[in-house]
Amino acid sequence: MICGMSSAPIPIVFERNPSRPVGAIFISFDAVAVSGITVEAAKIARNLARKGIKPYLDLGYDIKLDKGNFNRPYDHEYEIYEGVFELVRVKDLHSVLYYDPGFITHAHNALISGRTPVSERQEEEIKAAVAESSRQLADRITRLWEELNIGHVIVENGTLPENIIYTRALYLAIESYGRRRVLGDFVVWRDHDLMWNSEKSILKYGRPPYPHAVKPVKSRHITYVTLNRHLKNKLEEWCDHAVEIKVKKNTYDFSGQGRRINIRKSLGIQDDDILIARTTRIIPQKRLDRDIHLVHRLNQLFSQHGLDRRVFLVAAGNTHEDPACHRHLKSLAQRLGLEHLIKFVGPLQHDFMPSQRNAVTVEDLYHSCDLVSFLTSWDYDSYGNPVGEAISAQRCYICTSYEYYREVYGQYGFEAPVMPISEEHDGLPAEEFIGQVYQFLNDKRRIAEVARKNFLIGRQVLSDSVIDILNPNRHGEHVNE
Repeated sequence: MICGMSSAPIPIVFERNPSRPVGAIFISFDAVAVSGITVEAAKIARNLARKGIKPYLDLGYDIKLDKGNFNRPYDHEYEIYEGVFELVRVKDLHSVLYYDPGFITHAHNALISGRTPVSERQEEEIKAAVAESSRQLADRITRLWEELNIGHVIVENGTLPENIIYTRALYLAIESYGRRRVLGDFVVWRDHDLMWNSEKSILKYGRPPYPHAVKPVKSRHITYVTLNRHLKNKLEEWCDHAVEIKVKKNTYDFSGQGRRINIRKSLGIQDDDILIARTTRIIPQKRLDRDIHLVHRLNQLFSQHGLDRRVFLVAAGNTHEDPACHRHLKSLAQRLGLEHLIKFVGPLQHDFMPSQRNAVTVEDLYHSCDLVSFLTSWDYDSYGNPVGEAISAQRCYICTSYEYYREVYGQYGFEAPVMPISEEHDGLPAEEFIGQVYQFLNDKRRIAEVARKNFLIGRQVLSDSVIDILNPNRHGEHVNE
């Protein structure tokens, strides 16, 4: 028996604050300070701010457990998002029955991943506890929205069953808040990843049909969005076609505006040397070992052909997220004699999310590089932001033929050396691919032509924005102002 099942929920007094401007709250299920999800959210937030809507962001530290940030106070995160978001989170979570890492993990292992076998009676007890916890949590979520005068809610990756208590609570809060505020369609529920393409190899979310995961529900308040047509079809089928899923691509800036600085000299890289940029999380799934092996072979080929050019890899990502992975990569570089050619520069901000004045940005790295790399594993990425960022920066890229590459980029005619991989064959670069990259790097004219061609295609297919789905001129029209 789960203790405390009969406890009554604590009554909530809702505090409305009409003196605040209408707000938009982004809720990330990623639980890291900076990710592709928060970068995309920041692009939308700046558009909303220009329309007089105040953007808020909950980083999801109290939602997703495996990042180790549960209940950790915000600190440097305020500086990262200064001028873009006001960071917020749901208050008084400690008073929500069962809402602690121990029970959230137990519920996930019993109902989702299947790692903890339970009896039918135990399963029913867990489900009842999840329901009660969700009801109490929904009250606190709604209270936060009232305080902030929220008119728009953007849920990022909420269908992934990381924390079904929070997902259920969000659905309850949306219906309650929308009804009380007499709102129409005020929520965008955007799934960047889903169970069919995320962490499949370790069965983090169990096996289809994911019976205890929370399916999207038909609601007059919610527009559902995902990043590609394959995931749209899978999600609609899973929901028995009870909801319609819209496809909306991530978007990039093709304006060419902004000040860029060349950082090669500060990294000890000469003008004639080659800089391959990799902006990524430093985790095994991103396969930076491929980049290190590629750099090793490219330097050998330049030496064999008597060309006095060195190839550097500059990896921008948080080296503390997975210290074991970082140690492995550094050890690999050392074994191959590449310590001076592999540079881990830590996480970089985009120029529209400055954490410090005059700080080096992702855009500066792209401006300084010869090539952007995205040699990710087969089934980890459903989109691949670095490819789009390279295209919009008029830089060539290399990538793997990961599961969704063709749908997101390949079908539109973008040109690049592509390393062929599959679910069964997802290893190191073959000599044929290495040779293609080597020939490409030695053809400056072709590099310029490809960069320009990709830019022109990208401007046509990657410049749209999810902002039109939000339609801030229509949604939230009944919110007190």
